[in-house]
Amino acid sequence: MGALPQLFMRNTHLDNLKPLVIPKGFTLHTHVQGNEDVWEKIIESAFGTKFSFQKTIVEGGGYKPEYVLYVSKDGVDIATATAVEKADFPGEGWFRMIGTSKEARGLGAGKLVCLAALYSLAQRGYKSTVLSTDDSRIPAISMYLSLGFEPLYTHESHKERWDNVMKEINKNKIKI
Repeated sequence: MGALPQLFMRNTHLDNLKPLVIPKGFTLHTHVQGNEDVWEKIIESAFGTKFSFQKTIVEGGGYKPEYVLYVSKDGVDIATATAVEKADFPGEGWFRMIGTSKEARGLGAGKLVCLAALYSLAQRGYKSTVLSTDDSRIPAISMYLSLGFEPLYTHESHKERWDNVMKEINKNKIKI
């Protein structure tokens, strides 16, 4: 048996998003050429693995600089999210490469950049969006749930795996 596919989530509530409030000391901006190494550092810090901006984002499909968002605190980029469209889910936004630097976790930057990406998709006319994630990313999944995402079952293994994820969220009393 090969590796199991990632878990998927869908948000069909892009017409009813929470207000986008940017706290003092934080700023929100889109990608500018030359910021590729900053994106790579945030993602490596978040995932513990190196990713190439060129291969992952530019060659990953649907790239435009304004589709890659960043949250900065006191002028330092600390979180990123990308909102494009993926051929596997035509007509839906694709929410990907969401990460917050380890040292910035708990500041709300991840949720802020995710909400900004959802607004970006909604403003571009999308009614729903999909993301993929790993079973172990319990805090991120909790955040996605709080933003209106729901489990999406695309593989026979998903029912049991989603049950386990939800048990873990409840066991750890992670706020949704």
